Amino acid sequence: MRKIIIFLMVLYSINTEALGREFPANTIYAILKSVNYPQITIQEIPSNWGSSMLGLFFLSSATMQMTPASVLRDQDNNNQVQNYIYNIINQPVAIQPDYQGRVWLIWYLTDNETQWVINNKYNIWK
Repeated sequence: MRKIIIFLMVLYSINTEALGREFPANTIYAILKSVNYPQITIQEIPSNWGSSMLGLFFLSSATMQMTPASVLRDQDNNNQVQNYIYNIINQPVAIQPDYQGRVWLIWYLTDNETQWVINNKYNIWK
């Protein structure tokens, strides 16, 4: 019985690491380009070095308004103070808007999550 429990614990830990975090369906994946609080400018995540170099010409960008209660979460899902947003400029993020379209949650993406976003083409806005 003990071996079965240990096996299930190991199997569960492997699967959770492979999946990473789960994001809501309306999540926007982007690069945080600039912060002029309470507004942020975001851009599509480039899928390769060529689109990254030519990003100013080909990649879409948008400006979003932050809520006064916006929450930042790091790669370990720990909440961060809003002033840390300046440390993640030019980094890939996942943004969950509230019901009015304002920024409610911002997650810093890990390298694996960023690659997953690119592979599933969630980085391309329609």
